Amino acid sequence: MKNCFKFLLSFIVAASFLSGCATSNAMVEIQGEVWYKARIALPPEAVISIKVQDVSLMDAPAVVIAEFERSDVSTPTPFQFLINRDQFEAGHTYTVGARITLNDKLMFINEQAYRIDLDSSEPISVLLQKVAR
Repeated sequence: MKNCFKFLLSFIVAASFLSGCATSNAMVEIQGEVWYKARIALPPEAVISIKVQDVSLMDAPAVVIAEFERSDVSTPTPFQFLINRDQFEAGHTYTVGARITLNDKLMFINEQAYRIDLDSSEPISVLLQKVAR
């Protein structure tokens, strides 16, 4: 009886340890593409920046969780983020934001929020609008 109890106790401890590892190491994949409608080729110096951000607090700037940046921008520009699920807090709102700059001047930006559903693997299509000068 003692051995059975020890085995059962060891099994429960091991199972809870393993399930804790699986949860803490779970990754969230956020992927999609950023595009713009304007029929222009951008110079190679143009830079696209794509961010995953926490926008939960209304009176505070968004908190950047992850960021992807590259030059030689094309449309569409695919993106993929693999982020540890532990970085996301329950009840918070997360979005993807993007912008294209040239020599640190804003050229394109998303004008609407692209909300992230952490339980969905559907790609997100982010439309950028040309900034008026």
